[in-house]
Amino acid sequence: MGCNTSIDILNGMGEVTNAYVTIKNTGTVDLVNACGLLRAIDEGRPHPDKEVCVDSLPAQHQVTLKLTVDSTYQQDTIIQVDVTASGVTLLRVDRQSCRDISLFGGAPSDVGVVKPIEP
Repeated sequence: MGCNTSIDILNGMGEVTNAYVTIKNTGTVDLVNACGLLRAIDEGRPHPDKEVCVDSLPAQHQVTLKLTVDSTYQQDTIIQVDVTASGVTLLRVDRQSCRDISLFGGAPSDVGVVKPIEP
């Protein structure tokens, strides 16, 4: 969906990179332990929200996750997102730069909510 940078004082970190990722299960089988994992080329300390999982992602459902990594202050950040289920990598996507890429309409309000895939 998009990404941005912010400051994370609560976890004792300066600049962090946030990625908003929608995982869609377009198949016919429920996915167990579906996860999004964010990496950055300039990643510092591990962030508690680097990997976010849902116990189950039913067939024909989706979930939007907010993933966060500790990143270098005011530097372009190359990011990579892995989508896994039951420990198996299903998809890997990267972006060459993530520096305040606008999120149309702002950050999603339904982060972490499993819901039917929207047409």
